[in-house]
Amino acid sequence: MVGIRPEQMRTMLDEAMPAGDTNRVLSISLWFIGFLFIEAILQYAQAQLANRVAQSITYDLRSELYAHVAKFKLSYFDKTPVGQVVTRVISDIDGIADVFSAGILDIFRDVLKLIFIVGFMFWLDWKMTLMVIIPIPLLLYATRIFQQAVKNSFNDVRDQVARINIFIQEHVSGMNIIQIFNREQQEKTKFNAINEEHRDAHIRGIWAYSIFFPVVELLSAGSVALMIWWGLHESLDDRMTPGLLLEFSTFITMMYRPIRQMADNFNVLQMGVVNAERVFKLLDTQEEQIDTGTVDASSLQGRIRLRDVTFSYIPGQPVLQGLNLDIQAGEMIAFVGATGAGKSSIALLLNRSYDYDSGTIEIDDLDIRSLSLHSLRRHVIMVNQDVFLFNDSILNNITLHDPSITREAVIAASKEVGAHDFIEKLPGDYDYNVRERGGMISVGQRQLISFVRAFVRNPEILVLDEATSSVDTESELLIQYATRKITRGRTSIVIAHRLSTIQGADKIAVVHQGAIAELGSHQELLQREGIYKRLFELQFQ
Repeated sequence: MVGIRPEQMRTMLDEAMPAGDTNRVLSISLWFIGFLFIEAILQYAQAQLANRVAQSITYDLRSELYAHVAKFKLSYFDKTPVGQVVTRVISDIDGIADVFSAGILDIFRDVLKLIFIVGFMFWLDWKMTLMVIIPIPLLLYATRIFQQAVKNSFNDVRDQVARINIFIQEHVSGMNIIQIFNREQQEKTKFNAINEEHRDAHIRGIWAYSIFFPVVELLSAGSVALMIWWGLHESLDDRMTPGLLLEFSTFITMMYRPIRQMADNFNVLQMGVVNAERVFKLLDTQEEQIDTGTVDASSLQGRIRLRDVTFSYIPGQPVLQGLNLDIQAGEMIAFVGATGAGKSSIALLLNRSYDYDSGTIEIDDLDIRSLSLHSLRRHVIMVNQDVFLFNDSILNNITLHDPSITREAVIAASKEVGAHDFIEKLPGDYDYNVRERGGMISVGQRQLISFVRAFVRNPEILVLDEATSSVDTESELLIQYATRKITRGRTSIVIAHRLSTIQGADKIAVVHQGAIAELGSHQELLQREGIYKRLFELQFQ
């Protein structure tokens, strides 16, 4: 079909029109319209097919990548900027999709088109064909230089996109700090510097395009000039006709167009390769929490034992050293101590958010590593100090879209915890959207919602990490009431700086330099001249 139109044009110009055959001219014109219509349909079908394939691959790859990242240890996210992960999951996968929607298929189509065009030209007049393809080696050389320049600029662009994503993610999340300390202008300057590098990387790619395309047009014009020169030479011997010259001129235009498009598509392919390298590097990253457990416990009593537990976030810098502790089922134990002593680290080990380096942690005489992660985290629920709420309704933030938790169960749990009254006053009550990170409600209200989220799952072991560290006195009283409710009848571990919140605990463990320095009830520890008594006196006297 590629060669039909030029051939029909030659026939019309050299045969039908000189003979005055209007019927043949009309017939050829109708053929033109028909071919154009068929070509439009084929182009539509190709675009539909290519984009459907590309989007299917994008869907599968993005789903697999997200599922892979969701299994990573928390330690991975401690050392990896969120914006970098976002770039991999969104921008880089979109770049891979471009390979299938506008890369491979287009290259295959253009190669076939080029082979057919050149072959047809040789069949028509091999001497003229040799003449018009003289500039092609120069074009191939220019294309190679162009591809390398664009590849380098694209690598720079992708690096700068990742930097912008990281900066935006971090600074939007910390916008309150920026405004409180009047750092808007300084942060704007920093962003402008990153944005400038991003712009310059794009300009380098544009510069390559701005050089390459004029070169293509120049070489194309050179082929046309050679064709005209050779045509004039041949016309002296009556071997050249106007129709053949027009046909060759059309073929030259059709020949250079796929070459130029192939250069673009090869760049898309190169960009896709770079994107794929980044995505598959993340897919090959082995940071998953290894689930070696085979036991799926239907229920637990909640008895906990730690023996010689050592743990470090950074190898060689232990946070916990030889820690030993027994917690009885149904007992409430509080961890106190200076910041950085290792209190929260103990809690994070219990549900295997992190894995300890050595020693053993047992629940009901079962090593926690023998329990499947799903089973362990079903029975051990943690309420963090920094409560995270999604941009969703209160109901969905409590259930986390778990269909087994009914609205009635959520309301009942909220009444028990003491959160129902304030939720009921909100527009839409349990359907009220708290927006990103729960920004539409107070810190104390967010904390109460997190209590309901834990309470409605009825865990055997509950960990409360600094639940009252950032709330006012009124909210603290509500949270203390909620704490008594949700800790009743289950093994509870409470991490606190405010000693007033844990005086009723069965045991209080003073954590000092990664080990249990003191252990006893509130009254027992006050009888000793130790760390706890000193902390108590600092807070109350």
